[in-house]
This record gives sequence, structure tokens and C-alpha cells, in this order.
Amino acid sequence: MTGCVGAAQANARMRRMVGAGARELTVSFDAPTRTGLDSSSPGAWGLVGHRGVPIDSIDDMRVLLGGLPLDRVAVSLATDGCAAPLLALYGLVAEEHGTPAGRLTGGVGNDVLTDLLLSGSAPFPPRAALRLTRDVLAHALAELPRWRCVTVRGDRLAEAGAGPAQEIAFTVAAGSEYLLTAAAIGLDPAAVAARTTLCVSAARAERDSRAKVRAVRRLWVRTVRAHLRTAPVPRLCVSAADHRLSATAAGTGTAPEPTGPVGLEATAADLLYRVARLGGLHAVLERRRGPELFGVHGPGLPAPLPRLARPWTSSDTVRARQSERLAKLRAWRVQPAVDDALLRLCEAARGDDNLLGPLREALAYRATLGEVCTALRETWAPDPPVTRR
Repeated sequence: MTGCVGAAQANARMRRMVGAGARELTVSFDAPTRTGLDSSSPGAWGLVGHRGVPIDSIDDMRVLLGGLPLDRVAVSLATDGCAAPLLALYGLVAEEHGTPAGRLTGGVGNDVLTDLLLSGSAPFPPRAALRLTRDVLAHALAELPRWRCVTVRGDRLAEAGAGPAQEIAFTVAAGSEYLLTAAAIGLDPAAVAARTTLCVSAARAERDSRAKVRAVRRLWVRTVRAHLRTAPVPRLCVSAADHRLSATAAGTGTAPEPTGPVGLEATAADLLYRVARLGGLHAVLERRRGPELFGVHGPGLPAPLPRLARPWTSSDTVRARQSERLAKLRAWRVQPAVDDALLRLCEAARGDDNLLGPLREALAYRATLGEVCTALRETWAPDPPVTRR
């Protein structure tokens, strides 16, 4: 999506695509939605509707998905830190459409570690973010049999200035962290890996792209086998603007023959070893040591992702419309029910239960995305413990 758009414009575009025969849709969200802010928040000024659709409540999700055959199209939600509440909203609206969870097809980014590595504005700190990723994984395995749980976007690291070895190492480090965190609470590693995709950027030659995939796969097997007896391999892909190369290899745990660029793999393996010595990628991010692994002794990456130089004035109209919708929502909802649901969400967040249920309840009572994220942030200050081997 280009320009500043709301849910109605995004819905019209998707309905045209489905009418033209599309069976796979990707929904991009604006920066306030991705970082857990309501459109009326001061921090959202100039960004509402830019580079994605604003979703503040279940009402917006209803508008976004209206008239779409959710049982016949695969919808990918391009969100990481806010994957849990946005997936909960998607499931609630799908049920209203008469589509049970078992028939939904699609995926969610849920790659919170890469998001934290790249962004200084992630909605939750590392431990809390990893807790939510774990809960999304468990929920998807139990309720969404046709849903992809995690897509590790190593290609975003390359766009931000990471070298090939750094891209490979951090992709493997993030993916293995998710797998081991899930295994630590009793989830089947093979089932988690089968729902996980590791993406790296395309090289200039297709042969080199395939070599990168082989290097990722070998390093993955080595890294995961150090903690588990087997190393089920997720779906591996090379992403680029002009082509997408895929290699599906889930559940075998067998490394291919070593035919890739040995120097590149050795460099990536050395970086993975350094990450492991620091306690894993989660620990690296908690200690704010990530930039050092990129050769930068200070905040940020060598070439950070492009940021808006100024707020977009064309966002003002969308923000005004969203703020009006939020005011009406708060005026008409049953506030005591919302307050009670948010309290139950906070109580669940203090424990170790899966949060998708309490999130769904609060959002169904028309709590806003910003309200549930604020409640979780306040509950998790400082960070909660996360189950991890």
C-alpha cells in the first residue's frame, strides 16, 4: 500500500485483488499500530496510515476484513512486536464471518528479535517480546493448524547494512531462539519448525543465493543440535524484489553436503559462537550489545533503516478520522467490562499462562490496541521472566 490510507481504502483494494483472482494477501500496518499506539496518541502524529493501515480496535479490523472470503484466501499479517493482539483481532473477526480458526490460512511475522535489533521503537522490551512470541507459537499450534507462526526476516538486516555473514548468523540466532524457547515449554520442535520460515536476501547470482540457503541450513542444524537431540529444519527462502527462491525442508534434521562459500560460512559461524558466548540473541539485546556484533560501538547499525525525515501531512486526515472513531468507540462501549477485562489481562501477564485468551477477551470488549499494549507494558516494568533453557 502506498500513501496514507485507512481500513476502508485497504479493504477496497484487497477486495479488488480477490475479485481479480488473488488468493494470497499481505496486510501491512502503519508505524503506530506496529508499535502498540492508538492513532490518537501524540506519538502517532504524522504517521497514521503511512506505509500501512491503522488498526486501533476490533471495529477497524471489521472494516479491513469486510466482505473478504477468509476461508478461501491466505492473509499474511506483516507485524512482529504486536503480532499477538493483531492476530487476536483477526481471529475474532474471522469468527464473526463464520470462519472457524481451523479453516484460516495465513501467517504472521512475529519476529520480535530482529525487530528489536533494527528498531528503537519496538512495543515491548526483549523478555516481554519473547514471551508474546512464545504465546503466539503455542496458540497457533493449538488453534490454527494452517497458520505460519514465525517468519525471520534476515533480509531486513541486509537492507539495514548488515553484511552477508552477519545476516546469516542473526537469522539463525533468532530462529533458533524461538525454537528453543518453544521447546522449553513443551511444544514439539518439529511442529514449530514446520511453521517457521527463515528468509535471507538474494545474492547477485542465483547460485550464490542457493549457497546462502545451504549455509543457513548447516548452521541451523549445528546450533539447534547443541540444545536438542534433533534439529528440524524450517522453510528456507531467499527474498528479493524481483524473485523468491524457496527450499522446503522441515522435520528431517539432516545437514546437506558442504558445497557453499566456506569463508562466508566460517565467518557466520564465528559470529554465532560470539552470540552464544553472550548467552544468545535475547541476552545480547537485553544488554544492548547488538551493535558491537555489527562492528559498531554505539547505538544503531552501520546503515540504519530509512526513517521518515518529517511527519507526513497527508496523514492528518486519516488521523482525524481514526481519532473520531476512537472517541465514538469509547463513548459507546461498556467501560466497566473493558476495565475488568484489562485487569484480567494484567493478572495473566504477571503469571506464565498464554495471553492470547485474555487479549481476545479485552479486544472483544472493544479495548483498543493502545490500551492493551499499555496495560502489558505497565505490568511488565521491569521485564517478566521468560521460560527458556
